[in-house]
Amino acid sequence: MLVAPTPDGEIGIMTNHHPLVTKLGPGAIRLVKTDKTEESLFTSGGFLEVNKNQVILLADVVENIEAIQAEEAKEALEKAKAKMKMTTDEVERERLDQEIRMLMMRERLAQVAQFSKRK
Repeated sequence: MLVAPTPDGEIGIMTNHHPLVTKLGPGAIRLVKTDKTEESLFTSGGFLEVNKNQVILLADVVENIEAIQAEEAKEALEKAKAKMKMTTDEVERERLDQEIRMLMMRERLAQVAQFSKRK
């Protein structure tokens, strides 16, 4: 099974799912394998296609959440926020706003993964 974030909420894909193309939002993609183990990936957004029991993910960023360093994620977010304060161009502000939302999700998922490792 695959669970992925969309702009309208999460979507679950199982074997024999009907064909589908959907937009992805930033967040966690969870893969539940046949042996019941799970893998969590971060995606910045993109598109997902389901066809004939295959899933194709098209995204700018896909990272293993366990590999994301929470402190580095926080620094990247702070840098983007600082750029936003300095920018007056509306197009650049819109791009930075989207980047900040993506980086906030990335940082949050890294913190959750780091907390889960401690347990």
